[in-house]
Amino acid sequence: MTDNVIHQRIEEALKAIIPFALQADEILDGLSQENKGKFKAIFPEDSPFKTSGNRFLPYMEELDADYKSLPEMQDPVFETLLTDLVKKMEAIQHVLQAFHSLRDYDDEDENPNRPLNS
Repeated sequence: MTDNVIHQRIEEALKAIIPFALQADEILDGLSQENKGKFKAIFPEDSPFKTSGNRFLPYMEELDADYKSLPEMQDPVFETLLTDLVKKMEAIQHVLQAFHSLRDYDDEDENPNRPLNS
């Protein structure tokens, strides 16, 4: 697999996650206004993320920074950094899928338990 193909697939995966993260943040903002959903972080301290926040955007920003800082495939640390990035992407996808599966949606297109990469 070439460097370009890997970067393209990661970029596509990130683009697929973004709408779900934004929608989740909007829902969390609404819950916060209702004085609900009081928590300090989406992921625990022992998660693969360095970021800590009660919205998804900071985690997405970390993923974007990790993606942009990936070295060329020939770099000895490429595989380690790629593995770390993929683990973070899987973690956020898992949490977003769980989050959205708990919601009732009025509009079928909004989500009804549809996988993130569809």
